[in-house]
Amino acid sequence: MKNENGFEFLELSNLIKEKRIYIVASKWNNAIVSEMVNESLSFMNNLGIKNVEVIRVPGAWEIPYASLKAIDNGANGIITFGAIIKGETPHFEIISNTSSQAIMNLSLNRGVPIANGILATNNLDQAIERSSVHKLNKGREVTQSLLEMLEI
Repeated sequence: MKNENGFEFLELSNLIKEKRIYIVASKWNNAIVSEMVNESLSFMNNLGIKNVEVIRVPGAWEIPYASLKAIDNGANGIITFGAIIKGETPHFEIISNTSSQAIMNLSLNRGVPIANGILATNNLDQAIERSSVHKLNKGREVTQSLLEMLEI
């Protein structure tokens, strides 16, 4: 077991390599989101997981629908990535709350684990901190969460 930033990375079984995994990622705030997607893909590649498909959607609002389509296409598990940065209007709260709730409902109703890697930050600096490969990149952490859920 390895501990990074308070997150424990557990050993995974070889059965994980056979799973069909989708990454559903927002194009909005692409520089931030792409850092997490790339870290996730690299992490899975290092584990020998090759059956991964990436779906890019316009924004976080579209992630639940694309996740539903991934389930319909045979996904065993889904990783979502997005970046919602607070602005001057309530749009931040609406999008972050509704997309997260829709992802949870979809996971529970369809019985497919979905790891929520949609950042909801107060400012751009916080988003960069959580996506940079030199800092707290959440791509690997969220991916590990999904892989552990696939073993339940």
